[in-house]
Formats: sequence, C-alpha cells, structure tokens
Amino acid sequence: MKVKLRGIASVQFGYYEKPGVVGRVKYLQAKHFNEYSQFIDEVDDWVDIDDKNESHLLQNGDVLFVGKGSRNFAAVYTWSYGLSIASSIFYVIRIKNQEKFLPEFLCLLFNSSAYQAQLQSLGAGSSILSIRKQELEDLHIEFPSLEKQRELIRLSSLHQEEIQIYNKIIHDKQLLVQQIINDLIKE
Repeated sequence: MKVKLRGIASVQFGYYEKPGVVGRVKYLQAKHFNEYSQFIDEVDDWVDIDDKNESHLLQNGDVLFVGKGSRNFAAVYTWSYGLSIASSIFYVIRIKNQEKFLPEFLCLLFNSSAYQAQLQSLGAGSSILSIRKQELEDLHIEFPSLEKQRELIRLSSLHQEEIQIYNKIIHDKQLLVQQIINDLIKE
C-alpha cells in the first residue's frame, strides 16, 4: 500500500533549547546515535520540563528523523531511552495507527539506500541541506502487509546484532594484538 506520510502520521519539529549538564529530561541530538542509527545512552545534554517544552516529550514509537545536514537517519524512540525531548535537528514523526504501520518499518525504510537517495534529493540549502516539512509530509511511503513489515524488521534486527558481534570481535582482537606487542616489547 502506497501512502503519503501525512496520511498516516503527524510530523513535528523537535524542540530548540540550550541544554545543560543537569536536568530531568534527556535532550536528544544526532550525536547520541551511532553510525547504525542506534541510540548511545551517553547523553550529556539535559533540560527540565516547563510549560513550553512539556508537549515535546517523546512518546514510545515516535520516529526521530534528522532532516538537516548530510547525515539523514531515522531511529525509533522507546521508553528504554528514558524521559526525552528531541532537539530541533529532528523531525518527530508520530504514526497514528501503529497496528497497521509499524514505526520500526518506517525507520528501516528511511535508513535504506533507496529512501536515503530520495530524501537527499529533497534537501535544500546552499551549505547545510535541510528537508522541508511539507516535502517530508508529501513523501510517498510503500507499506507492505503487517506480516512483511515484521519480517523485514526482524531481518534488520538480526543484521544489527551481527554487526555488534563483529565489532566486539574486532575490538577484542585489537586488545589481544596490543597485549602481545606489549609483552614482546618487555622481553
């Protein structure tokens, strides 16, 4: 089923605030996500809740999409991140019917090479590319059946787990080689 994003979700800008080193709420920025669009829980930017930003608290299943700069990616916010607000570099995409359109699948699509090329072509700006909200809302999204969405999400999840295992092996091997070199130098 092909639908416009605006037909299945609301799209809002993230919130702009100067974060501090203390606060009750995490202020999520692009630097809090790794090269695989996974959340790195090393947040050092915090804000407190007030009347202006309370409506910007993220909800479970919100899709965070970076609409500015050269690194456009999507990630799904979950409660496991902790109480959070997305910075203004993000669009917050809230799917209206998560029983039919899975946020994880939208994230998977936005991070795919086909959609990355399409999203990059929407970017405007002379020095910093920026995707306009209306163009994002007008983007046509191809949603397969719920079963197929779940299969593709599972495949992607297994791939991410495999990448983490490979990275751990590389890290451990680097430590081992360094230890061998250090031991040989001491001889």
